[in-house]
Amino acid sequence: MRFLSNFKMISVLCGLVFLVNVVSASGETKEKTGALLWTISGNGLKQPSYVFGTHHFFSFNFLDSISGAKKAFLSCEQLVKETPMHDKISIAAAEIQKAGMMHPDTTWQMLLSEEDYQFVDQELTAMFGVGLQLLGMYNPAAVSMSYLQIFYQKVFPEVNFAESIDLWFQQQALLREIPILGLETVQDQTDALFLLSLKQQAQDLLCALKNPEHLVSSLNKMNNVYRSADLKTMAQLLNEEGPCPTSSEQEAALNDTRNHRWLEQLPAIMADKPSFIAVGCLHLAGEKGILMGLEKLGFIVEAVKTK
Repeated sequence: MRFLSNFKMISVLCGLVFLVNVVSASGETKEKTGALLWTISGNGLKQPSYVFGTHHFFSFNFLDSISGAKKAFLSCEQLVKETPMHDKISIAAAEIQKAGMMHPDTTWQMLLSEEDYQFVDQELTAMFGVGLQLLGMYNPAAVSMSYLQIFYQKVFPEVNFAESIDLWFQQQALLREIPILGLETVQDQTDALFLLSLKQQAQDLLCALKNPEHLVSSLNKMNNVYRSADLKTMAQLLNEEGPCPTSSEQEAALNDTRNHRWLEQLPAIMADKPSFIAVGCLHLAGEKGILMGLEKLGFIVEAVKTK
């Protein structure tokens, strides 16, 4: 579903339940669902590590509903995130802004019909207070990311990005003076976010602007399955068709390829120090998610029970 993919792009977004057995009596691997916090052990690890699925827009207060999350974090000797922490946020922001600039040989008028151009300009002006005269310096995917962030705040006015789960873990790691590692670079993320052609990016933005009700529905669905830690439904939502379908190429770039790259690194990282691995919840879900991936590598992957 393109909308969920766009939701994920900002984040470049996942409590409750039972302990999931690792392997059934028949030897068949069980689907990983029902929890956001998972213990990783075995396969030569001297101490367990933990994987936690974050929602990039949820407040850290949500952690109070997940039994053992803060205790697990305190038991680990390093924090592992999607991207490394920059000493200066401005460095990462500059990299993202540079990657999001429109190609100098392309204009928005070349990507949209006159009618669609006027519609997009009108909708962006209503949201940002400025239209394509200024925003046109950025590519459509970059504009989509900014639009969705503001759209999310309008739908959920209680959201405060300064209190996000991701930021809380980073701040606590700094206070504890433990290492903060990244599984990929900002360049890796922008390569995935801006993978599609400019023409396709423009069409995706146009589709989102024309279907705000579906966007609200998609955001509500994602929030609800995150609260219930329903990773099974989360994986199904990624494949659900809507008015703006996601290409298999983009879905692979945003999730599968990155998961594979992370799984190549995580065994050595966990062997070095017990690690708290906090990544977007969508990366936990499904057959190609990192939970199933770690189990296939020989680790014991268990859900942490809630009280």
